[in-house]
Amino acid sequence: MPDETPCSIASPAAHTRIVDLTTAHLAIVTGGRLALVAAFRIIYPLQPFLTDELNVDLRTVSALITVQLAASMLSPLGGAMADTRGERATMSSGLAIFALGTALCALSPSFVAFLIGYALVGLAVALYQPAAQAYLAARTPYARRGWALGVFETSWALGALLGVAPLMQLVQTTQRSAPAFWSLSLAGLASLALVWALLPDGSSNLRTTTRRIDWRALRTREALLALLFVALTLCAYDLIQIVLAPWLRQTLAVNEAQLGQLFALAGIGELIGALGVALLGDRLGIRRTTAAGFLLAAACVAALPFVGQEWLWLLPVYVLLYLSFEYAIVAAFPLVSAVAPSARGTMLALSAAAIGAGRVVASLVATSLWLTFGIGWTAAVTAAILCASLLCLLVVKPRE
Repeated sequence: MPDETPCSIASPAAHTRIVDLTTAHLAIVTGGRLALVAAFRIIYPLQPFLTDELNVDLRTVSALITVQLAASMLSPLGGAMADTRGERATMSSGLAIFALGTALCALSPSFVAFLIGYALVGLAVALYQPAAQAYLAARTPYARRGWALGVFETSWALGALLGVAPLMQLVQTTQRSAPAFWSLSLAGLASLALVWALLPDGSSNLRTTTRRIDWRALRTREALLALLFVALTLCAYDLIQIVLAPWLRQTLAVNEAQLGQLFALAGIGELIGALGVALLGDRLGIRRTTAAGFLLAAACVAALPFVGQEWLWLLPVYVLLYLSFEYAIVAAFPLVSAVAPSARGTMLALSAAAIGAGRVVASLVATSLWLTFGIGWTAAVTAAILCASLLCLLVVKPRE
């Protein structure tokens, strides 16, 4: 966690009135995340291709994931900027940095350039994600927050379905990664224009007075367990996510286009999961359905080593894995947003940092774990971490 010395910033509680969220605003915020998600996710199936293009080994290529995730841990900066400079300005800054990072990857296809480019992508996510979540949460009552954040999180699935899949086909066709990254950079610039031109920032609804961050609310048992919960969850997610592409290439000899198609299937499953939260999460209960989603995800992970030799068995388990993971993760965001209402922006930023920390740990050990012990042990460790995160979830309760 960051230094707990109190600092004076504009607090969400200092709002006199916030304009209600409209469908158009939700669409702009969600659409603004699509390019970021596509770049963030394409590095996973692109790893085997980059080992040849950059002339490095798989362990070295996995450093691209590590540096991206490490940079995303700067999300408290995004939360602070959202509170002091406004959510729209922070989201715009993230998109501008993203366009620069992906252009760097396209211009100089060397490992060093990719490393710097993906550090910028991670920083862009760190700025955009908490600012966007805070923007939506502050304008939506808790009873409807599952719907708003569920729709927002469809961008994670759509990034794979509409971004990763066609971009991987482009890589397969051209046998170069540069065209894919030029496409991502242009998409980032288009999103920047939409966010800045059409999204109201609500700054006229803020008082000029400021207040201190409520660190006491962030030190409660529920807040700390919520942070541990999201860290463990995304650590488990990336442990299996990082090794899926090289494992499937080894066992089923898939090419880049086929890996893109698999990510499209994953995107379909995730889209169903995110829409499930939007449509059913508030009605069925956030905590109950989140727990069910994690149990199902753990079962799917445990089944992967047994179904991975045949497409007929692998595909339904693969889709169900991403569906259950996405439902559980998305359903958890409304809960996290309500753990410390007096410091909501900072709590969401800290949760993004915790997510980054969990994913960094996974990126450092996943490839070595798989290469040394195989998919069976990797799946077992992943399932065990999911069960531990579920125990944390059962203790966390909303305060609004």
